[in-house]
Amino acid sequence: MFYFNLGIRHITDLQGYDHMLFLLALTLPLSFSLWKPTLKWITAFTLGHSISLAISALGWVALPAAWVELAIAVTIGLTVLIHLFTGFKVMAHGMWMAGLFGLIHGFGFGSYYTFIAQSESFWWAWLPFNAGIEAGQIAVVLCLLFVYWIFQKFGGRSGVYRWLLSGVVLTLSVQMILNRLPEVFGA
Repeated sequence: MFYFNLGIRHITDLQGYDHMLFLLALTLPLSFSLWKPTLKWITAFTLGHSISLAISALGWVALPAAWVELAIAVTIGLTVLIHLFTGFKVMAHGMWMAGLFGLIHGFGFGSYYTFIAQSESFWWAWLPFNAGIEAGQIAVVLCLLFVYWIFQKFGGRSGVYRWLLSGVVLTLSVQMILNRLPEVFGA
């Protein structure tokens, strides 16, 4: 239960808001009525980050943390831009985008996970940790979809809220990118 709770806290921790920001960007075109694509996209993201978390934590692939953190910020901005350019349409490529970007995000978890699971059997800690991450993601996504539903119900179907949220997320991702560039280039 310890690792499950740690996974949930890792997703809902406001200091690591980039994960929640990515979920916000990813779900912009989604709604409760589009539960199948929502499930596919979130599952693809989870599979992606679970795979790269294991690869990274086992030491099979080691990427520089500064580059991974920069790439995570870029995935947030790219996700918003893709949704803007497609008119917030739920496209089949969304699942593949979520999986690919999940791989990048998982490398960000790798060093964190290696640190917390040093004394435990890798897989006995990995499974509940990932289950906790998934539970945290589901909670965040359900909250986001509920907020979107409120906007749609009381704000009309114009989708203005998507454009406004996109602007906020894109601005925050650009700020994250600019903040992380000096770490990448050693400035």
